[in-house]
Amino acid sequence: MAALVWPLSRRAPEAASRAQYDAAIYRDQLAELERDAARGIIGPAEAEAARNEVSRRILGTLGGEASADAGAPRTVRPALWAALLVPFVAVPIYLWAGSPRLPDLPLQARLDNAVEANDLDALVARVEAHLAKNPGDVAGWQVLAPVYRRMERFGDAANAYARILSLGSPTAELFADFAEMRVYANQGLVTADAIIPLREALRLDSKNPKARFFIALADKQEGKTAEALAGWKALLADSPPDASWRALVENEIAAIEKPTPGPTQEQVVAAEKMSAADRDTMIRGMVDGLEARLKADGKDLDGWRRLINARIVLGERDKAKASLDEARIAMKQAPDALTQLDALARQLGME
Repeated sequence: MAALVWPLSRRAPEAASRAQYDAAIYRDQLAELERDAARGIIGPAEAEAARNEVSRRILGTLGGEASADAGAPRTVRPALWAALLVPFVAVPIYLWAGSPRLPDLPLQARLDNAVEANDLDALVARVEAHLAKNPGDVAGWQVLAPVYRRMERFGDAANAYARILSLGSPTAELFADFAEMRVYANQGLVTADAIIPLREALRLDSKNPKARFFIALADKQEGKTAEALAGWKALLADSPPDASWRALVENEIAAIEKPTPGPTQEQVVAAEKMSAADRDTMIRGMVDGLEARLKADGKDLDGWRRLINARIVLGERDKAKASLDEARIAMKQAPDALTQLDALARQLGME
């Protein structure tokens, strides 16, 4: 702190004040006036009057210079306050929250003992350091990709799967996993860069369930509900009874076949004529109705997402968090649905 404050406590080099600047200009004017008078450009009377005026201005600026310098602020006092305040604040906080008696733990020591300490972050760092030196080690990327997924580092997971695909033998499962990570990295939106690997997965295996699910989801997001419904129903028919994805597919089918009713045209017109307070009451009533329906039948993932978003818009963050917890319980048999809920929670700053 002393090293940082020392330059602030030193007096800065004096810069030319406004008064000095003006005085220099007036002196130049006076010299030019004398030259003009010597060449006969102006008469003696005009020269004398101009000379008196310029001289008066010079005296005025020099007279104000001392008062300006006297009022110039110094930087010593703020620097001393900073030097005293920062340690007085930092030391108690460290003594309360820190651990002064613990020895240092250099990064290399963490990396060397990562396995024994079960330090996942350090283990990942070790693998990343290895792959930085050996980017062609496909086995390392195969280890790292699912770990990234469990850590919800979906963008990194997608990059890892891309490496695996470029280094190894592409399979339908790899293309589908790659596309899935791209979807999760885009907050559940099936973008064009996910569609390409999904179609590659289906080219290699037309029955791949993950690729079929996300292709149907892409249809739904594009407004092709009939195609999406047909795709999910076909997937459900081909899925074994104990398939982990059945619950999620059933939820999506139910969301299309039994959509959450929105406001009617009459309700919209009536809302436009209401006062702000009455309109707010009506909206809250509709949101409460959606919540009651989801508590009775909690398999509608889209409904839960709408409810959570609505609570946030209404400023009811505590209720939104409670709805998120209820949605996770209702969707506990659908891992993909839980992943989408986790992505929504991060997007809304609820984690």
